[in-house]
Order: sequence, then C-alpha cells, then structure tokens
Amino acid sequence: MFLRRCAFGCFWLVLGLFAVRHPEHAAAAVRAIAHGLALVADGLARFTSAF
Repeated sequence: MFLRRCAFGCFWLVLGLFAVRHPEHAAAAVRAIAHGLALVADGLARFTSAF
C-alpha cells in the first residue's frame, strides 16, 4: 500500500516539475490529450446514435 502511494506521489511530482520546466510542451500535451478525448467522445456519440 505504501509503495502505491509513493509511486502516485512521485508521478504527480514528476508531472508537476515537467509542467513547470517545460510549459510549452506540457500545454501541447494537454491540448493533444484533450483533442484525442474529444474525438473519442464524438466517435462514441456517433456509435450510440446509430442504434
């Protein structure tokens, strides 16, 4: 249990440091992830509306 919490904290620490040190790359990554999620949502909406 402790190892999982430590790994979770390290993940957010590394992610935060990346965002602070490379804000342009972090913003591009967030935009790409949001765009991908929007495409998945659009595809799912089209799929469910077909039925």
